[in-house]
Amino acid sequence: MATLSLNVEKARSTADGSIPVRIKITSKNTKAYIATRYKVDGIKHWSGTAVVKHPDAPYLNRKFREILMAYENILDTMPNSNVHANEIKKYLESQIHKSDSLKVYAESYINRLEKESRTSYAQNMGYTLRYLIECFGESMTLQQFTPSALTLFEKHLRKGGSSDTTINIRMSHLKALLNAASNDGIVEYKVFPFRNYKIPTKAVRDICISKEELRKLREAEFKGVSERRHTVARDLFMLSFYCAGINLTDLMDARLDDDTITFVRKKTATKKQGEKEVSITIQPEARAIIDKYLTEDGKLDFGYNYNQYEQFRSFVTKGLNKIGEELGFEKKLMYYSARKTFVQFGTNLGIPLYILEYAIGQTIKDKNNRPIHNYFKVMRPQADMAIRTIISYSMDMDEEETPIPEWARKYITKN
Repeated sequence: MATLSLNVEKARSTADGSIPVRIKITSKNTKAYIATRYKVDGIKHWSGTAVVKHPDAPYLNRKFREILMAYENILDTMPNSNVHANEIKKYLESQIHKSDSLKVYAESYINRLEKESRTSYAQNMGYTLRYLIECFGESMTLQQFTPSALTLFEKHLRKGGSSDTTINIRMSHLKALLNAASNDGIVEYKVFPFRNYKIPTKAVRDICISKEELRKLREAEFKGVSERRHTVARDLFMLSFYCAGINLTDLMDARLDDDTITFVRKKTATKKQGEKEVSITIQPEARAIIDKYLTEDGKLDFGYNYNQYEQFRSFVTKGLNKIGEELGFEKKLMYYSARKTFVQFGTNLGIPLYILEYAIGQTIKDKNNRPIHNYFKVMRPQADMAIRTIISYSMDMDEEETPIPEWARKYITKN
């Protein structure tokens, strides 16, 4: 009967004194070995079956048990294991590499994103996977990704007509995928493939709208067969603007029956360090829209029976595109324009960047190069004052006309 065990031999010590850990296969009085990517610092740290006298012993022993168990599980699937050790080794190695499959891991990663309600990102990751398989085939493994493989993928995308912006998106998806696989212990790179690869810079879309265009949108009256669609799309756009550019998926999930809205932005929830919740006061303009669609459970209901978020997002997108055309907007109108416009107005007013970042739930960029962030904490009143100022600025309101809480009046910046 074949047996598997962990093997560490002093005779195989490397120049730095470390010793590689191998899987030892014993069968029919023959032996064979499978290398692993792990080492022990020296023979004194090996008891014969486990790591000892080492600060990382619990972690290493857990990893070794997982590796051994993975091979044992594969061995159990071998039709006939009553063969020489070398034959068992070939079978085990051929099967273990299947877990390193790009396609298999990417599909499981996409499923994980969907469970985290990151539906849009999961869908886009699926598109990237399709291009990867188109370029490399279904037999591509995670371990095979090298800087040259990245260059080959970029050339494949360019040959297909992809712009720098699209390539930036595809490469960013691939980088996230390889990072996740590495963190999950599925693959280990001596040099991470993206370390010296420069992802093409994507063009920054100028999708802000002007104050005059925002006024037109806010005051527009819709008639005919598109009245309902246009009204819902416009209300959602304005609601996003009044709530500091909140994303549609976060808005649909939020409870809105209180004076405040508190949420964790799904897009950056897994990246953002430290405090992830954003909490802002619901301004009067936002409350007027919310109350039109608020249900008893505190959520928004627009009367459409869409089964998936993506269907509703598409509905809103098409409605805003059409509105922008009908109102003669210079740029294509989309939901994301509300977020961009909010930030642009805040920048025009000189509102500090760190307050805007908190208000929109954005991960702070280059935080390590801005050590001032270690000395203060942005709080809701600061964000509320910024939001109130931006809304008033967008309306060109006089102080007496502006529905501003008394405590915030002195902070309002005139246009």
